[in-house]
Amino acid sequence: MLNDPFQLFCLYYLGLNEQGEYRFVNANQICRNFNWSVGELMQALDRHKLHPDTVLNTNFPLARHQVDVQIAAESETGEQLKARASQIYEAFQRSLGQKRDWLKEIAEEQHTDSD
Repeated sequence: MLNDPFQLFCLYYLGLNEQGEYRFVNANQICRNFNWSVGELMQALDRHKLHPDTVLNTNFPLARHQVDVQIAAESETGEQLKARASQIYEAFQRSLGQKRDWLKEIAEEQHTDSD
């Protein structure tokens, strides 16, 4: 499972297991469940362009999608959640290489705060 980039993305970033069941897990829990070290997990993430540094600096609204999945988990089936996750993953893949503009975000936040 953890060698499949989509499944790894689902588990690590969206909290969805292979059956589409939602449950928040952190890196240590993932490692314990798969008998990996955190270093091995980070290497797998890096190999699939899913390392947290890559994701954080990609122009992709991951937090919004994480919340959407968490809310949807209350009413959607595992199959529906997996379909939703597939769309999120495809959107993420399309955003790879698009750098996040931190200075623009800060300026927008400051502008919003001043209103």
